[in-house]
Amino acid sequence: MNPKALQWASVDITRMDNATFLSFCNNVDEKCQAANAAAMRTTMGQFYTDFHAAAVRYDQVFNPARRSLDTEDLKALDDARDNSLGAYHDAVLGLQRNPNEAKKQAARLLNLNYDTYKPERGQEYMKETELISQMTADIRGSQELTAAVTLLGLTDYLDDLEQKNQAFAQLMKSRTASTEGYAKGAVAEARAALEQKYQLLRQMLNVAAIYEGDTAYRAFILAVNAVVEHYRQILARKGVTTGTTDGGTTGGGTTDPGTTTDPDPENPGTGGGTTTDPGTTTDPGTTTDPGTTTDPSQGGGGSTDPTPDPDE
Repeated sequence: MNPKALQWASVDITRMDNATFLSFCNNVDEKCQAANAAAMRTTMGQFYTDFHAAAVRYDQVFNPARRSLDTEDLKALDDARDNSLGAYHDAVLGLQRNPNEAKKQAARLLNLNYDTYKPERGQEYMKETELISQMTADIRGSQELTAAVTLLGLTDYLDDLEQKNQAFAQLMKSRTASTEGYAKGAVAEARAALEQKYQLLRQMLNVAAIYEGDTAYRAFILAVNAVVEHYRQILARKGVTTGTTDGGTTGGGTTDPGTTTDPDPENPGTGGGTTTDPGTTTDPGTTTDPGTTTDPSQGGGGSTDPTPDPDE
């Protein structure tokens, strides 16, 4: 038993708007499917399978039925945005071959930023919108990346991409407004299930790391913790602060005094914030055998996860 084993860090997922939560879970699931996560998948078994299934389900219900959105003006904006995204990325790739060393390094920095998010033409509408938004926000918030854009003469490319993405997002919002009432219940239900499965997977892996040692899981935990830290920074930019290990809520639903709610959530009424983080409720001194843990999914929407969270 190793009480100091490396742990899968927590982030207050209830403070994420729906689009950010979708992006976060897609990133986590990608890490879960990597080669260095094989031991985690084997040990977690059904816990991982349930999380993956819930992530796929949430992705499906979050994106409204495509045919209801396939209007000519929306398609035209999506095509224009895709062209702008391609032009920007092609320019960055080409500039990595610049004979000027400073410009070459600047292009490499921007390509690393692009690869962090990997927005691609043809992705689901909202997924592509969110990834582009996060990528450009990172550039705008970094003096180094902003300087690289200026040095390489890519300001027009970035401005054009940002403007087209914002125009698409605005039109998408108006198109989905009429279906919001129908979709809201399904999205909320799928999100609640995914939050629960994510927290259970995280908690159970942390228990396994303590009891079995973290050697087999270390590479995966380091990778997923990098994702967690990245989304903590996203929440911080939106005016939400989170602790370094705790999600910021207690079992009784009380908000941590150090946590502030996003004053302008992107998906009001459909996001988190109503689901208690099951990873912050139990004193680790009362840890039970993980083999006897009850799956919270059997207990209804408001039940408290009985599994202790050893990292809190």
